[in-house]
Amino acid sequence: MRFLIPSLVTLAFVSLSSLANPIAVSEIHYAPPTEAEEEFIELINTSTSTYNLAGCQFTTGITYTFGNVSLAPGQRIVVCRDRSLFRARYPDVANLAASSFSGRLSDDGEVLVLAAANGSELFRFHYGIDGAWPRRAKGIGSSLEAINPAGNPQDPTNWRPSTEYGGSPGVPGVGPIRQIVINEILAHTDPPFEDAIELHNVTSQSINVGGWYLSSPMSRPLRYRIPAGIVIPPGGFHVFYQYQFGSPTPAPGDQAFALNSAYGDEVVLLSTDSSGVPRFWMDDISFGPTGNGISLGRSPDGSGPLILLAQPTFGSDVRVSDSPVRLNEFRAGTGASNSYALVGPIVFNRIQYHPAPQSDEFIELLNTGDSSVALFDPFNPVGTWRITHAVQFTFPTGIFLAPGEKTLVVPLQPDLFRSRNQIPESTRIFGPYSGSLPDAGGRIALDRPDPPQPFGEPDAGHIPRIPVEEIDYSATAPWPTGANGTGAALLRRDPAQYGNDPAAWMLDRVLSVPDLRISWDGNVLTLRWDADADSAVILEESTRLGGTWNTAANLPAGTTSTTVPTPHNERWFRLRRP
Repeated sequence: MRFLIPSLVTLAFVSLSSLANPIAVSEIHYAPPTEAEEEFIELINTSTSTYNLAGCQFTTGITYTFGNVSLAPGQRIVVCRDRSLFRARYPDVANLAASSFSGRLSDDGEVLVLAAANGSELFRFHYGIDGAWPRRAKGIGSSLEAINPAGNPQDPTNWRPSTEYGGSPGVPGVGPIRQIVINEILAHTDPPFEDAIELHNVTSQSINVGGWYLSSPMSRPLRYRIPAGIVIPPGGFHVFYQYQFGSPTPAPGDQAFALNSAYGDEVVLLSTDSSGVPRFWMDDISFGPTGNGISLGRSPDGSGPLILLAQPTFGSDVRVSDSPVRLNEFRAGTGASNSYALVGPIVFNRIQYHPAPQSDEFIELLNTGDSSVALFDPFNPVGTWRITHAVQFTFPTGIFLAPGEKTLVVPLQPDLFRSRNQIPESTRIFGPYSGSLPDAGGRIALDRPDPPQPFGEPDAGHIPRIPVEEIDYSATAPWPTGANGTGAALLRRDPAQYGNDPAAWMLDRVLSVPDLRISWDGNVLTLRWDADADSAVILEESTRLGGTWNTAANLPAGTTSTTVPTPHNERWFRLRRP
């Protein structure tokens, strides 16, 4: 037998990074808020070698051919639509292309292609305006700025709106700045009380906000200019009230604005330079419909999303239900730390989002209050409560939840769910809901109807949907991970605790099959588990998984084991709460 021994072959290994195109788009200003001629596109050399752009040309989107110009590693070059106008607007840009491009960047998104001198494409990508693409870059004042220019340009999450008003051509953007934030808003009040917006200084230095812009909505960011001389101390607050913004229906040229509580709204804050020219986007927030007298605030102060607050905290003890004679006291509030979250009286109490095989998902609601709650508007009974987002369910009219009552909302016919899961008749079940609870995590929200908008208003008859509670659960830490397919559900630790905090949830452990350990001595089976000291449990058995479950034993609180006779056929066991 002979073996053929080949001659040695030398292979040249080339790193993927060296094959990557060296030129990338780092910034696009496709929709300037004023002059369209202020459009520009910024390129960067993302490689480790100098690159000569001679003969490179934009062939799609805009038209431009580069002359003999080289970019060092990390260097940027800006190509603009109108070079003279651009120079007037951005006098300090050093590396500006020799001439202007032809055509214009589309306000609706488009494909951009840059070809090398040999005709090969250096990049081709489509910037967008919808979905996850930054909205503030669409004619509101920001440019579209790559977070990682060497990353995937097709990924909208790799782009952010520039913090600089008008973008940062020729230099890296500063990224998000957090000095003064919008900390609390009150958007729904009845006259004579009024809307309010609280600003909070999150730094250790006093900041003069005089001349800055505080406005709504985002598309009109220059409506109200803060008067000169207003300084917010370190860690301090300042509140602006509706009377300072003017009439909700201003005369032509008036810069007044009001907040929309029926549909939700936006509030933006822009800093200015010493000449009063907009400089940095300090903060912007958006919110949905809100109930009368209910404010939204960050928790903790200065960070995190807006949540419903248990009470307004603008620095006075006046509430919108108080006598109108206290209006001046209300307006005297200068801000304060936000209160705890508004919780209940109806909460999500248990979420079975990834049940064990042959089992069903479900949502459990609980009335934490001391009186019955109507899940409909008594003055407009067709307006009822609903669950939205991952699943959708609208409650029928006429439903009340008694104090302490729990009810289930399920994805199948209630009678079938009851029989499959041995639910007692005393527990009401509603369904089926549409959609499903994602196994990897998702969002469920509960909202209620507000009274219809009155006749005579432009949106007469519209029924605002007021948030009651919203939960963004996850199958990964810090959320309890044992609820992911084990048979356990997420259970509220304390119904009075804020529900969108992972610490507010624990495993409904007595439903968790993996916590059930079995040993056999030849005569009896011994079942052991981890139990809550204050929780009674029921041991159930079935001859098949997914079959009928029968009670094998009722066990008092603190029980952690029991024995059963040796079974002579296949038998399944589970634990549940009474």
